Amino acid sequence: MSNRSTVEAKAFPTVPDYQPRQTVTSVQAPDFIAGMAANDKAAAPQRRELYHLVHKGLRAAMSDALVQLGRVDLASAESRKASLATVTNLMALCSEHLEHENAFVHAAMEKAAPGSSKRCADDHQHHVAAIAALRTRIDEAAKADAQIRERAFKVLYRLLASFVAENFEHMEVEESANTELLWQHCSDADLLAIELQIHAHIKPENMMTWLRWILPNVTRQQRAIMMKGMQAGMPPELFGGVLEMVKPYLSEFERVALAADLA
Repeated sequence: MSNRSTVEAKAFPTVPDYQPRQTVTSVQAPDFIAGMAANDKAAAPQRRELYHLVHKGLRAAMSDALVQLGRVDLASAESRKASLATVTNLMALCSEHLEHENAFVHAAMEKAAPGSSKRCADDHQHHVAAIAALRTRIDEAAKADAQIRERAFKVLYRLLASFVAENFEHMEVEESANTELLWQHCSDADLLAIELQIHAHIKPENMMTWLRWILPNVTRQQRAIMMKGMQAGMPPELFGGVLEMVKPYLSEFERVALAADLA
């Protein structure tokens, strides 16, 4: 066995452990975009939506982690550590999010229409396994020596890309089919009650992280509504902390607009 093949075998005897789902077969291109018209009804801002804002934050966090990992400086311990920490933090967000959906959103769906959450619940089981596999790969990349480091980070990057792709498709199902079902069976008061249950179960140390990803990645109008609500309901010092946290992630135009909206 050559030195190169020995090194590769040492790095990853089986690549990868985590097998992404076959998503391509469910997208019948080129009709996929045309088929999205079926989801227009759920996209209309006529009712309270459980998924829209948090999914904007998750999509941003997933995209950021993937880009950071793709741009890592393999020769820099600081760069490697930072990129792996970003992916690790993303896994924690994803785990907490699916736990909330299982406990509260799926419970509401099953109460309204037994069996209606099965498709997404099955996806969540797969995502739990995927997160565990990605965490293993993160550890392996962190420990990889110079000979196998490039391959370790490459495998992690490709697995993360597959995970993100799966989640983007999964979130569209939730925002269309699940939202439509919830609107059929739940009032806006019911949906608000579910949201409040979720908020109450977010770990206090994670709340600022959720706001970091959601607030900069929504429309100006959505940001204004959210932050006006926080401004009215939070102690001034706590709201000030949220405001200072979000400012670095906004453009100058967005910062000026937010100041005007909160005035």
